Amino acid sequence: MPSAEILTNPALQEILAKLRDKNTGTNYFRMLLRRAGYFCTYEVLARDSGISKSNVETPLGSAPSTRISGHILQVAVMRAGEPFCEGGASLLDELGLSRSIGFVDAKRIEGKGNSESFEIEMGSFKVPKFDSKTTVIIYDPMLATASTAIKIMDRISKMGKPKGMVFCSVISSEYGVKRLSSAFPSLKIYTLATDPKLNEKGYIVPGLGDAGDRAFGIY
Repeated sequence: MPSAEILTNPALQEILAKLRDKNTGTNYFRMLLRRAGYFCTYEVLARDSGISKSNVETPLGSAPSTRISGHILQVAVMRAGEPFCEGGASLLDELGLSRSIGFVDAKRIEGKGNSESFEIEMGSFKVPKFDSKTTVIIYDPMLATASTAIKIMDRISKMGKPKGMVFCSVISSEYGVKRLSSAFPSLKIYTLATDPKLNEKGYIVPGLGDAGDRAFGIY
């Protein structure tokens, strides 16, 4: 069965509990998304980044070292994916790694589709070019029906063949994981939890509500 890898790091699970909490306010929710992106990216680096061996000169001699190699392309799915991706960017910048960031504005067309599949409107697709040494990481806090993820993956796949592709979410539905994995078997999916149901509007249950509204307000 297609599946996602659930990141069980206690720090991430603590963040998840606070994101789920209906009493978490907008500013704190957005900050928690950044923290989730930071630690999720840490986990991705541990599993999917290229490494190289070299020596580093210390004040007292030479020591073997392991370094992260290759380029990382982050793709933020707007709105809620922006702070989620930003957290990961902070880690990559702190490590001085080679990275670039793309942004995709994609959303459901309400009323066109059903609880398991929606038509997707892609208002903007600004993703830099990449090569075979690049690891692409897509950041979208909620993987519900997978309609948005599949449309984005279709578009990115037409740009070329990267070293690897990763999808990071905070919460995924079991249905969304199955649908996305079936469409792109080589895609790695990382999430903090998989929830069992989608409601009649295609929202994850119990989930955490609308991540974009909770991060930025309703408008």
